Amino acid sequence: MGIFDIFRKDKVKLPERELDDLKKITKILFIDDRAFGNVDIIKNAGWKNTMRIKDAESLDQTEIREAHILFVDIQGVGRKLKFKDEGLGLIQAIKQKYPSKKVIVYSSEDQGKIEAFHPGIDAADSRLPKTADPYQYQVLIEKYSTEAFGLSECIERIQKIMLNEFGHSMTRDQITKNVENIYKSKSFDVASISKAFSLSNAGSIADVVSLFLAP
Repeated sequence: MGIFDIFRKDKVKLPERELDDLKKITKILFIDDRAFGNVDIIKNAGWKNTMRIKDAESLDQTEIREAHILFVDIQGVGRKLKFKDEGLGLIQAIKQKYPSKKVIVYSSEDQGKIEAFHPGIDAADSRLPKTADPYQYQVLIEKYSTEAFGLSECIERIQKIMLNEFGHSMTRDQITKNVENIYKSKSFDVASISKAFSLSNAGSIADVVSLFLAP
């Protein structure tokens, strides 16, 4: 925050979410063809929007489109969409279509060793053995939900997008002011966000901003 922001009369208070708030709004999806006990454990820990589907029927289906964090099993999924590498192929496709979503691959230890150098492993944000304690799953959920809905993480991600995709350097103060203006206008569509950042198409930035400002 710049020193002059303290005196701004039009300063907007952006959302600040505690862990209990994150538990209410974060949507978590497990894609696993078999029942998995960790799903219920995570849900009972307060992450109410946690669910499992047996496989993906479309990358545009509601469960995948709305999920913020996805756990994908290596084996037994991705078959309906004819991915030859099953879950790993599905992970690659999800990350290509929805780069802002966090995807965690999980599997048995042996299968994990076999697939250690598959591109799907690199596409995933994290990796866990299927036998990991439920607590380890929850640690990743807390980390990624904070990244998705935290102001500092939001600004950092926008800075990287501005530099890597558009070749522009923008300060934290400039980004914060833009996000405040967007929040004040309540216009979260791509066109409005593109205009706020003086870009022709800020779709990737819109993904970050709309997620951070989600009601």
